Amino acid sequence: MSEETTILVVDDEPRYLRLVEVNLVTDGYAVQTAMDGQQAVEAVASEQPDLILLDVMMPVMDGFTACERIREFSSVPIIIVTAKGEERDRVRGLD
Repeated sequence: MSEETTILVVDDEPRYLRLVEVNLVTDGYAVQTAMDGQQAVEAVASEQPDLILLDVMMPVMDGFTACERIREFSSVPIIIVTAKGEERDRVRGLD
């Protein structure tokens, strides 16, 4: 592999960010982090990651809104990471 795969991890919990970052780096991935949806949108626009792990419940801009904004200019794969379990939230994440 000539280029590292870059994963953007977005969550407002610093301990979670660090845990995921350490594990992904150990597995050979380049990792970027953002602590809210606005930072995520800006990171995708400037850095163009290969994959996004996106929390839903965050300050400033929630993950659903960030996902909608990112989709306006990028088709990067997004995995929604959330503790929300209601059916409407799962369906919204698939939109």
